[in-house]
Amino acid sequence: MDKDFLPNFIYIFSNPFFITRRYLYIYIKHMSKYFKSGILLDIGCGTKPYEKLFAVDKYIGIDFEKNGNNNNPKADILYDGKKFPIESESVNYVLATEVLEHVFNPTEFIEECNRVLKVGGLCLITVPFVWDEHEQPFDYGRYTSFGLKFLAEKNGFEVIEQTKTGNFITTLGQMICTYFYYIFHNKKYIYKISLFLFFAPIQILTLMLAKVFPVNKNFYLDNIILIRKKINL
Repeated sequence: MDKDFLPNFIYIFSNPFFITRRYLYIYIKHMSKYFKSGILLDIGCGTKPYEKLFAVDKYIGIDFEKNGNNNNPKADILYDGKKFPIESESVNYVLATEVLEHVFNPTEFIEECNRVLKVGGLCLITVPFVWDEHEQPFDYGRYTSFGLKFLAEKNGFEVIEQTKTGNFITTLGQMICTYFYYIFHNKKYIYKISLFLFFAPIQILTLMLAKVFPVNKNFYLDNIILIRKKINL
């Protein structure tokens, strides 16, 4: 597995985004217990960082083909960013981690997730709430927990479980690291030193303070939602 996604605390010394990646890993692992056997479709699969968490029979990675090219060797299928080249009601599960913010038409995306899922199938979506613009210019939206729930329910899904990752303190700490990442990351040797002497101490202090200060969950890093395709009556 890509070490940038691992939650072990040793990686706090090599990953300036450790806080957000740790939370995502923990909650995705928690919700993976609902995924047993069957076929899983990982949309925008990237390096398939969470594949080992899912005890399914078949794991299919699909990724966006940009301008007729895609250099992702992990992807099993490429698509145009709109219609999944997958038969209707042919998979048991859909996974989309940090993808929805890159979709200009979210309703179309959720409809496609619904189409390829079998009745009663599960869909696990993670999407940032507080994060910088990334993969420009293909970054189109941020979602509140209420907006994400509304989007799912109006498109044929029911919510099984929903959570937010991080809180006010951890989000502030992660944003400080993100800010300085853009300052240091192109300075090769300074960046390597800063991972130990700057980023790690800030993240450690952030996690310590988060346990001391009152919890405020209105300012947070990511939304995670597990939804089920409804039975059409």
